[in-house]
Amino acid sequence: MTLNESASAVVSLVFAVLTFSSMQIFKLQFQSSQGGTILGGLTGSLIFVFLLTTLNNLERVIFGKGFQAKWFEVGLSLVMAVMASAAVHRVSASTCFLFSLGMLYGMAKIAQDAYGLGSVGSSGHAHHDKGKKKK
Repeated sequence: MTLNESASAVVSLVFAVLTFSSMQIFKLQFQSSQGGTILGGLTGSLIFVFLLTTLNNLERVIFGKGFQAKWFEVGLSLVMAVMASAAVHRVSASTCFLFSLGMLYGMAKIAQDAYGLGSVGSSGHAHHDKGKKKK
């Protein structure tokens, strides 16, 4: 069962807030070891995914179904997630940035496979595979 864009935006925002809250509740556990600080960064990257999903779904509700997230939405979500992780530990902020880049790559790959979108070239425009002409 899938959610429509508006419901998905609300659920993603709730998950982002719950994840941030849990990071604050377990702040001392995250700070207590090296593994904990890395886990704090991984948790922060989940906030990145939830915030990006929230922003993109809100824009799809407002601007239409063909709308895709741009660099501004990605950057805003990334900055907010890194700041949330920095509230736990500085190393968590660094690892959040790295994990978020990995998550972004994974989400782009899933979107490309699911929706058949072409790769984006240096000009910022999507390149679609034309296929062979029938004779």
